[in-house]
Amino acid sequence: MTFSKKTLLVTCCVLALVNCFAGKADKFDKKLYKKEADDAFKDGSIFGAADLYIQILQHDSTETSVLYNLAECYYLAKDYELAAVYFKRSYKADAVKNATSLYYQALNTKMQGKYLEALPLFRQFLKTYTGDDAVKMKKWAHTEIDGCNFALKESKPDPSVKLTHLGKEVNSNYADQAPALRDDQLYFSSIHSDTVITMKKDKSDAKKEGNLMKLFSSKVSGDTYAPAEQIKTFSQEGKHISNGSFNEDGTKFFYTICDGLLKPKCDIYMSQLDGTDWDKGKALNSAINLAGCTNTYPCLAKNANGTETLYFVSDREGGKGGLDIWYSIMSKNGDFGAPKNAGSKINSDRDERSPFFDSKTNTLYFSSEGWIGMGGLDIFKAQSSGPEKYTSNPENLGAPFNSPCNDYYFRYGKSSKEGYLVSNRPGIFSVRGKTCCDDIFTYQYINQIFLAVKTRVFDDATKIQLASATVNLSLQSHNAEEGDVTIGTDTTTAEAAVLFNLKQNKLYKITATRSGYFTGSQTFNTEGITKSDTQTVDIYLKKLEKNKAYRLNNIYYDFDKADLRPESKATLDTLYKILIENPTIIIELSSHTDSRGAEDYNLNLSQRRAESCVNYLINEKAIPKERIIAKGYGKNKLLEDCSKYPECPQTQNGDCPCHQLNRRTEFKIIGELDIKINDNE
Repeated sequence: MTFSKKTLLVTCCVLALVNCFAGKADKFDKKLYKKEADDAFKDGSIFGAADLYIQILQHDSTETSVLYNLAECYYLAKDYELAAVYFKRSYKADAVKNATSLYYQALNTKMQGKYLEALPLFRQFLKTYTGDDAVKMKKWAHTEIDGCNFALKESKPDPSVKLTHLGKEVNSNYADQAPALRDDQLYFSSIHSDTVITMKKDKSDAKKEGNLMKLFSSKVSGDTYAPAEQIKTFSQEGKHISNGSFNEDGTKFFYTICDGLLKPKCDIYMSQLDGTDWDKGKALNSAINLAGCTNTYPCLAKNANGTETLYFVSDREGGKGGLDIWYSIMSKNGDFGAPKNAGSKINSDRDERSPFFDSKTNTLYFSSEGWIGMGGLDIFKAQSSGPEKYTSNPENLGAPFNSPCNDYYFRYGKSSKEGYLVSNRPGIFSVRGKTCCDDIFTYQYINQIFLAVKTRVFDDATKIQLASATVNLSLQSHNAEEGDVTIGTDTTTAEAAVLFNLKQNKLYKITATRSGYFTGSQTFNTEGITKSDTQTVDIYLKKLEKNKAYRLNNIYYDFDKADLRPESKATLDTLYKILIENPTIIIELSSHTDSRGAEDYNLNLSQRRAESCVNYLINEKAIPKERIIAKGYGKNKLLEDCSKYPECPQTQNGDCPCHQLNRRTEFKIIGELDIKINDNE
């Protein structure tokens, strides 16, 4: 069975189709049940498949493939609690065959908001996984670890934002999606049913109108929403209608028509307002609706230069992986040009969805599961000076916009201070499971304040402002075990400052890196700030000098021993931090003896001591071995001639400050790796 989460979520609604074809038999036939369960899964009847897998396990609890398939069913059905349980059982039953179960156990634990429980599971996966896709899967695991650490710092909701779950007038017990406000009407898509939807064994009900996602609208009056009414103008028999959005003046309506269940085929349509009525709608050209691909989540917006651009999502070739955000410029005569990928500052190697562009602030809002987030899909924003010209990496909106579950379809309402989003967080309406289906929420800013930090980077010696320095904004942790989490990245110019938005009551760290310089950083906080404010944090970088010796104090060994003493590791941890903050430097770590003793003996002892330091950094701190060279110099590089001091003994008995000065551990930078720092491509 192949994982198909990304395609399932395009239509979401199909999760609720319960397959009811498992008849009673006098004798249990595991092979027959497994075939029916697998067929149900392939046809999109996730709950029906899950029920059949459960019956199989009741007769044979050791069936490892069924354990994995059942876990996958619950994951796709967004029942994260049961998914974590069965992924755990799957991994325990066969840790080799079901090796990825550990990753998905961790992920589903995270999506329950159990971040501290998820962290060791992800770390265990990093240590043990050796599959063919290990590079990709371990990259994902690192991102999820960062996401857990981010969530531990960001899970407390912003007090200036009020989030409200819309009532039964809008939300049903199944998926409700794609909120789009036009005048006083909220348009959205839904399977508007309050009862369990069933599907016969022959799937004859699969395209029954009551089982399909359709377009609805609700009249809005203040905070009140009228009971939803179906809009039949855009319907096609046996098709899902979803992902509606309007252009800025409300004269064009974009939507998708989808066919299929687990692997839906979606095309984008556009309807134009004719007087007071909408025309039937036509499919966009074949460049947008590329054959054999899913094309969905349309959003038309004006750019800074006044041109109109269609943003949409597709899994076509040429993307970064999974579902990507693409864009197409609309000509003056209304034709759409060849689509282009929005680039790697927006698209990850996983799924991106629901783009929304604010032309007033040139900000792209979208959801992604590939960037550092609190749950599955998180809502992000990125500043833009053009469709593929993003000035910084995506910024996570944090709580309450994001939760441990899926959050997407961020949209403005009548202004940017109020609007909508879609989430399957606990509290939604559902016929099965507390996180089964998507519901529509409203957000509203209350007493909003604006906090920011501007940063410039200077040469420490000349005080000249530096261009081409990479500046990272991180949430700093009070717990060293959690680590800092980068939430923003930008590049300096020689004149302007880098600007980041901030939140109240947070501890931040600004880090600046530039080739040829040591990394510099400063910490600051926004605790207790109650009014809009912009802080200034400037960073001065020291030039990186090759072959200059830097002494490491407090590196101790027992007499005639090369083993590191515990107190020495604290000093080496400082060097580890330097290596992490300066990821391109290559160092020589050297050990020196004093002038006493035979030369060969001292060379051997100093080499073993240097190697003990290097081995600690490689084996216990995971610094790549190509970045450190161990070198013992014995007594060949004395800093001072101790024979001129009468108090310095020339035998092994006794000691003096001069001998202590010569008996040292140092490092010097001898080169740089040929890699880019913070490469976004």
